Amino acid sequence: MLRLSRRVEYALLALQYLARHRSIASVREIAQAYQLSSEFLAKVLQQLVRAQIVSAHHGVHGGYILLQHPQILTVADIVDAVENPWAGLVDCRLGEDQCSLFPRCTIRHPLAVLEHRLRGILNSMTLAELVEYTEAEQTP
Repeated sequence: MLRLSRRVEYALLALQYLARHRSIASVREIAQAYQLSSEFLAKVLQQLVRAQIVSAHHGVHGGYILLQHPQILTVADIVDAVENPWAGLVDCRLGEDQCSLFPRCTIRHPLAVLEHRLRGILNSMTLAELVEYTEAEQTP
């Protein structure tokens, strides 16, 4: 079945944390908040820096801060930043040479439609919504 990668999960958690706290946060601080591997989280955050989603601040009080507004940043943007690029649902999307069934495939086009719809869903949810859901869950 379709699943988000651990890399995407870490990115979503880190960005949600940065959006909620609206200040510089260290890898250690974010990793402790969610009990994540700080080494893997650091790698994910560097990908988010390269995608210009977060900024890295060096030094004693360094860390990461969100550059993009949570109401504009979509889950699709985040997936693209850390999966660079998202491989899609099936191999044929990458070209004829990637799939031995390509010449006789009868599901290629319907799956392309499905992939387009899934992409629309990922584009429809913003980081701000993730923050809202989390805050709603934590309100007694």
